[in-house]
Amino acid sequence: MRELTWQDVEDILVGATVLGCGGGGDLEEGRELMRAAYAAGRAVTLAAADELPPDALVMCPYGVGGLTVGDAAEYAGHEWTEEHPSVLAVRALGEHLGRPAAALITGELGGTSISDAFYPAALLGLPVVDADPVGRAVPEIEHSLFCVHGAPIAPQAVVNEIGDTLIVTKVADDRRAEALVRALAVASRNLVWVADHAMEWARMRRYVILGAIGLAERVGAAHREALARGEDAPAAAVAAAAGTVRFRGRVESASWEERDGFTWGETHVTGEGADEGASYRIWFKNENLMAWRDGVADVTAPDLICCFSAVSGLPVTNPHHATGDRIVVAGVAAPRAWRDPAAVRTLGPAHFGFDVPYTALPGGSL
Repeated sequence: MRELTWQDVEDILVGATVLGCGGGGDLEEGRELMRAAYAAGRAVTLAAADELPPDALVMCPYGVGGLTVGDAAEYAGHEWTEEHPSVLAVRALGEHLGRPAAALITGELGGTSISDAFYPAALLGLPVVDADPVGRAVPEIEHSLFCVHGAPIAPQAVVNEIGDTLIVTKVADDRRAEALVRALAVASRNLVWVADHAMEWARMRRYVILGAIGLAERVGAAHREALARGEDAPAAAVAAAAGTVRFRGRVESASWEERDGFTWGETHVTGEGADEGASYRIWFKNENLMAWRDGVADVTAPDLICCFSAVSGLPVTNPHHATGDRIVVAGVAAPRAWRDPAAVRTLGPAHFGFDVPYTALPGGSL
């Protein structure tokens, strides 16, 4: 097991933001939460898959909500929790089970999503396993290899910012879990924290993508080193994930709306340089999920669509594109586990209502 330095954590946060496909939360929010943990003398320990005993109980904490939150006035008259809701959710699930977690696993990759597991792990003194059930960020709970393989999601602990805590003891399936937890988020400033999928590691490891956190670290380190050398940081970051730059241009228009607890929108880009005269369109539901070049599908979920500022080189999350921004769009092949037909049905174009076949990008490193 390896105790992560602050630089390690920073690299992972940046790399996870790249792999978060425009979702997975804001990078700076993730940094702020993890700075608080490290300032308090806590640190994250990363465990390789073979370093956890088979009978270790592993839990999956994550946040659920849109990319913007509601007015704090919704909680007027109520005190906010002293402890972060992610910590409370992990503890509540352990109390319900009568057995505390021995380790945690991230729910997805993203700037804030990583901290949703790293922070409670640091505060509770638990290792985080170098694995992930998604390998990117996704909009819905059911978009997980846990769901693809039929792993039970319940019981679930759900906690909001004022400490309202619910234990879901039984739920029909992940789709119903998504509907129920999303409704709780809508009633909670569009943001709740969940802990679920508690199972022994010998079973869980069959469902997850091993090495996903290590990949995020390599992507973040490549990005940092390229910036320091004054090189093309977006290209270096996606190359570390065996991806490619798909388009460079200027944002022509960007529109979005909050609906049903999600952030929906489109980004339209006019090409520059080698892409001059071409156009690019990105559709997102929290995360970038579909992209077209000159009206022809170019990258589709479950493959990753990653956007960067062409000026700062930093990854850009939704819905933060503005008209006139110069951006770089990259594509990264999804982990191999997502190429199974059942997985594509779960996270492919048809799930989102698009009559477009999924054509996997070449490459990929997981």
